[in-house]
Amino acid sequence: MDEKSGALQPDKKKQNFSVQPDSVLTQWINYYKEKKPDFSLAGFKWCSTDSLMMMPGHVLGNFDREFDTIYTDFLIFNPSKSLYLDFDSFNWSLDKNGTPSFAVDQEIDMVDVEGRTVNRIGFNGPSYWAEDAFWVDDSTIVLLQNNYEKRPEIIRFRLKDWKKDVFRYTDTLPFQTDYARFRIRQKKLIK
Repeated sequence: MDEKSGALQPDKKKQNFSVQPDSVLTQWINYYKEKKPDFSLAGFKWCSTDSLMMMPGHVLGNFDREFDTIYTDFLIFNPSKSLYLDFDSFNWSLDKNGTPSFAVDQEIDMVDVEGRTVNRIGFNGPSYWAEDAFWVDDSTIVLLQNNYEKRPEIIRFRLKDWKKDVFRYTDTLPFQTDYARFRIRQKKLIK
């Protein structure tokens, strides 16, 4: 991590990165370590940098009176609380028994609370899914995700220069993840 900006920085020699531990990142890493003891950040290598595209999102912001408050605890706010990330409300809902039902697609939305706007900054089809995220600072988001190939990814969204950096795990996991249900269970919505 760059000491001055707090941003994830690629290590030019190894093409990977290091980051100060965050509670979300630590929980995510520990979840995988329980099933694969050698799982670590050192296994992620930079694979691409692309432009960050933004377009109107399709979820309701927490300022909308029709916003479903079941998602309130899942909104991931930046430090100043002016923006938040929502990748849950488009992706899952709870049935009458409290069991989550997941959609095939997942929209990753950034919501501007003050400007009352919802913008899509990412979209995953059935082969990729965001599992968790955190803000490094007010303009840097780290998205933790997995895919059908069982190769987790870390995506850094840099809002200052509208770029995203993708770091991919170099090994294939020997198991199918269920981190999404684990995360929902942590919020005590399901047993």
